Amino acid sequence: MRLLRLVMAALAVMMGAAAGGCGDSTSMPADPSLNLGTGAYVLATVNGTAVPVEVRNDPNLRVVISGGSILLGVDGTFRQSFMLSETPTGSSASIRETVTQGTVTVRGTLIQFHASTGGEWEGTLNGNRIDYVVPGNSGAVAFSFQRG
Repeated sequence: MRLLRLVMAALAVMMGAAAGGCGDSTSMPADPSLNLGTGAYVLATVNGTAVPVEVRNDPNLRVVISGGSILLGVDGTFRQSFMLSETPTGSSASIRETVTQGTVTVRGTLIQFHASTGGEWEGTLNGNRIDYVVPGNSGAVAFSFQRG
């Protein structure tokens, strides 16, 4: 169960390093002419492997990430979701969605996520792609999303 909680915490956006330093930092402006990437991004890979991706398989439980998305709003908000298939040993698979939402800050290609639950992490936003890495139970977990 501890392993699953750690995986879920990473998926629900475990704490990454919050960016600091100099320069202005503002929430994503509503001006669409700035092309800061508002819209839907679909989970493409986890640790470089195309979804669906198995993230746990032990004698008690098998967990597969079958999809995910990040929605960025012009008002500086985000909604991230992951679809998980969980199969306890000897049972049928159940599908569930995990959701994290909050605000984003964009500075150049740096995107910082500020979850309503208090978690923070950062990554890169390059037009049609969002990438970030968070700590996982067996090392870093890299997520890559493509504009949908």
